[in-house]
Amino acid sequence: MPFLVLLIDLFAALIYFFQLNTQSHSANFVGLIIQTLITLILLVITFKYKGKRYANTQPVFFMKYLSIRYAIIVISTLINLVVLFLYFLNFFGINNVIFAGF
Repeated sequence: MPFLVLLIDLFAALIYFFQLNTQSHSANFVGLIIQTLITLILLVITFKYKGKRYANTQPVFFMKYLSIRYAIIVISTLINLVVLFLYFLNFFGINNVIFAGF
């Protein structure tokens, strides 16, 4: 499952670089749709994950460490949520920080 998440992230990065080189309104719209689908897929994977979610060692009471596999999934989902928010800001013209480098 974490390998699938990494492949999805690679696909999202390829879509981002395609948009970065194209810089058209239609490419940004298609990228927004694809990023929304990717984020929804990652949210489903995060909540439907059947593997081990927490590590065996717990350092303090009421505090749990995530397992490495589940942490990869959670961090990927959080990063894609932030990127989706930045895509929406760019698409609606509020802030173009995600494509401001070029």
